Amino acid sequence: MTSIKTFLTTLLCMFFLSTNAQEYHPPLDSRLLLSGTFGELRSNHFHTGIDLKTKGVEGLNIYSIEEGYITRIKVSSYGYGKAIYINHPDGNTSVYAHLKSFSTKIDSIIKKEHYKKEAFEINYFPAKDEIKVSKGEIIALSGNSGSSGGAHLHFEIRNTYSEKPLNPLDFNFKVIDEIAP
Repeated sequence: MTSIKTFLTTLLCMFFLSTNAQEYHPPLDSRLLLSGTFGELRSNHFHTGIDLKTKGVEGLNIYSIEEGYITRIKVSSYGYGKAIYINHPDGNTSVYAHLKSFSTKIDSIIKKEHYKKEAFEINYFPAKDEIKVSKGEIIALSGNSGSSGGAHLHFEIRNTYSEKPLNPLDFNFKVIDEIAP
């Protein structure tokens, strides 16, 4: 009986260690500096991601953290502004918001949607595997779109099935933070 308990305990530990060992590609290629943290109280909600500084400029490359397929592309004058949602094989979804522009591959699809809908604001849900992305692929440029107070990248990781926000800092991104709370 104890050998079965030991085996199951070992198996469970290996499972949890392997799920946390995910090596995601950083969403930016510059040093990751925070301007907003996960769970911060905002005026009417809790912050469901992290805000990454972009040196106060727009136009830095934004990378997909893992292979997957785009499930949503949003263009809006408020909220997240221009945003991309990507489902990954590990059961997580990454969200990139306040973008300046999309990659050429994504932008060509979105332009067609703009003309088809005859509107600036769109919420496009591509079919599964319609827009595949690779780990480390440039998907957009950083910006200041939507309800943003300055150039930065709003970045989230969510559980794909429950849509529960997960703290991106739990995924071993090397964030520079030398200031005590």
